[in-house]
Amino acid sequence: MRPGDTAVPTADSADNVTTRDVIGSKSDGHDGNSIYSTVDILRDHTHSAQMVHPTLANAITVTAGAVGWTLGGAATVVAGSAIGTDFDIHYVVVSAISANENYELHLYDDGAEVCRIAFSRSNNFSSELPVPCQTPIIAADSVITAKLATAGGGEETCTVKIVYHVY
Repeated sequence: MRPGDTAVPTADSADNVTTRDVIGSKSDGHDGNSIYSTVDILRDHTHSAQMVHPTLANAITVTAGAVGWTLGGAATVVAGSAIGTDFDIHYVVVSAISANENYELHLYDDGAEVCRIAFSRSNNFSSELPVPCQTPIIAADSVITAKLATAGGGEETCTVKIVYHVY
């Protein structure tokens, strides 16, 4: 810091002129790009409640393609106005796996892929549990869709919910 440099940067300043600009102001929030803003975002995210969607409702059925390792049609997991703040997905809860098979599920944010998970079911084991799925930050009011594929095809199904945190 230069002698006499005691000016506090304005809130959410994008300046990079002084060290204080980079570190930030105590009033910086989520819209800034300072170190303080980043810490503010991470603190709020880490201590926000974990949410499930759909909540207090049935999971969403997703159907695989008829041919092996071909994605089926898109199923809407989150409608456009269902989550009204920025969020990220941490887990996909997979349930009601229809057949003994190897599965791959892809999640999309307004058509752009944000996550892939793999799971399976056999006579001895079914991975019907939360599967880790860390996504980038997804904008509020986004549409989240899912597509499913299986090794053998046959239009098998599973149901899904997402576990997410808001920002």
